[in-house]
Amino acid sequence: MTSVHDATPVVLVHGIRVSGESLHRIAAAIPNRRVVHPDLPGHGARQAETFTLDGAVATAVAAIEGFGRPAVIAGMSMGGYVAMAVAGRHPELVAGVMPMCATVQPGRVFALPFQIFGAATAFLPKEAAAISRWLTRVTVGRQVSDDMEIGGLALVAISDVVGEVRHFDALGELGRFPGPIALVNGGRDPFRAHERRFEAVSDATALTVIPGASHLFPLIQPERTGRLIDDFASSCSLGLPPVA
Repeated sequence: MTSVHDATPVVLVHGIRVSGESLHRIAAAIPNRRVVHPDLPGHGARQAETFTLDGAVATAVAAIEGFGRPAVIAGMSMGGYVAMAVAGRHPELVAGVMPMCATVQPGRVFALPFQIFGAATAFLPKEAAAISRWLTRVTVGRQVSDDMEIGGLALVAISDVVGEVRHFDALGELGRFPGPIALVNGGRDPFRAHERRFEAVSDATALTVIPGASHLFPLIQPERTGRLIDDFASSCSLGLPPVA
């Protein structure tokens, strides 16, 4: 029988403005593996720090090295891009990579609405936080809103994140990873605009689209997300193609 310490471990990487603890229900849905979900710079307990992509990658690398073995790295939204960067730059540490809600190649058009929102939050931080909280509760409900607010909303970090990610070559970084890749998107997620280009980066890539799901589906459907990650990690352990 395989013990929790023998199974491929998992590092979860959170999205923009939320904390690592926001992923606690996803982590709980992966019961037979060691799972960590650290705060990235500028988020959660590290809000006093400035977000950089290099710092985010270093955080994930430290989490993987804490396991003492390769791990599956899964990230949602911004965390998906961080996961790609880790996989492309440190493939020896990654058993498999699962970017969720992150199949748009970053660029000026991608960054513009976030730059506008980031500028607004910097100018009126309290008002922006109240509007963000209200919109989240209206659109996805109190449970998800409460999860997103664990550790505080890092609205000030938005500008830093956009400034870093807008120049990130996601397709190139992901293409450098030789191992299994599982792309997961919600059917109604605008961040799936380039998913076919991402799917084509490797023969070891599988794409799963959740019908009717939105950009925040990992937080809205944590049990389903946990099962997807667990199944993918199992396929990585056995050297099988990614689970689609």
